[in-house]
Amino acid sequence: MQQVFLREWRRYRALSQVDLAQKAGVTEATISRLEQSGHSPPRPSTIRKLADALEIAPHELYAPPSTAHFEEPQ
Repeated sequence: MQQVFLREWRRYRALSQVDLAQKAGVTEATISRLEQSGHSPPRPSTIRKLADALEIAPHELYAPPSTAHFEEPQ
């Protein structure tokens, strides 16, 4: 099972679980469950909602945020 770095992305975006849940249209319980290890993977539709709320591509949830990733091109 592939790890989802939801907590890291949520913190990177300075969002609370409640804020992210509201932006993504899911429950706070869903966010909490997904941030705990050992649970079943999220549905593809949930991944899309979370990625949209975090303003990232869905595949980016499977890697932690990296400051190098977000540097502006010079």
